[in-house]
Amino acid sequence: MSESSKKMRFPEVLSDDLVEHIMSTFLPIKSGLQSRGVSKRFRHAEIRSRYLDFSEIYSMRRSQLEVMLIIEDIFGKHKGSQINQLILTLNPIGVEDKILTWIKTCVDKNVQELGLDFSKSKKVIEIPIDFSAIETLTVLELKWCKFKIPDNSPKGLKLLRTLSLMKTKMTKEMIDAIFSNCFHLESLELIKCRMYGTLSINAQNHKKFKSLVVYSMPNLLNVILNAPTLECYKYDGYVIMVDFSKVDALKEAKLHYRWRYSYNPSALVIANMGAYTGVHVLATTNIFLEIYHPILTTKKRLFSNSNLDM
Repeated sequence: MSESSKKMRFPEVLSDDLVEHIMSTFLPIKSGLQSRGVSKRFRHAEIRSRYLDFSEIYSMRRSQLEVMLIIEDIFGKHKGSQINQLILTLNPIGVEDKILTWIKTCVDKNVQELGLDFSKSKKVIEIPIDFSAIETLTVLELKWCKFKIPDNSPKGLKLLRTLSLMKTKMTKEMIDAIFSNCFHLESLELIKCRMYGTLSINAQNHKKFKSLVVYSMPNLLNVILNAPTLECYKYDGYVIMVDFSKVDALKEAKLHYRWRYSYNPSALVIANMGAYTGVHVLATTNIFLEIYHPILTTKKRLFSNSNLDM
């Protein structure tokens, strides 16, 4: 390679159309913003990025107003025919109308991955959009955002693979509707959701459902799973009764048990062990070891005595 070739900058050997296509279609929006700020070549270029991830926009020490103006500018200049991903992490109070407009724009451009994190508001927000009617979604993550799904076979969510909900009110009817309509569902996360009594999941006819996460749902009393293909179960909370008699493929269980001082959970921990006998990986907290320590110690002594007798 000649000396002149070594000194030649990479963008200079590409046509304007090709550089703009690469920058706007494949470059993450954060890098795109930086490029537009330092290069005159991209400052006035159209935005065609398919991946609008604004989750780190606050990390640059911008105010709420600055963040809103940046997002508004990007949507105003977006000329692409598709938006594959929209991720928003912001305080929606007072700007719900703008957020609604942005989401509708993405829905019109066949959005596949939608993530809304409104935890900065400390209030569960209702956006007047029927998420269950979006037909193109494969990933839906809602934090501090209300979610409803009717039980009359909505036309959307047929392609959904991942559903993650935080601070959402859940009912038996909603769980049934999710598994009645989302036949491609692979992963379900319920984080700090409000649900009382029993979490019952009927995924008997599902062939792709692999992962269930239940985190910090203190009003649950038991979990009943009819999910033959489930491979990974993660639970964080008080010890509750589980029924995994119709789970055949479980390989990994992570149980972060928390003490509830109103009762001794020992009997429940022992009763639940039958559900995890076939797993390859079992991770748990000290409560598990503290409960089982006397039993293990007794078994060790019996084994030692039997060897002496022989």
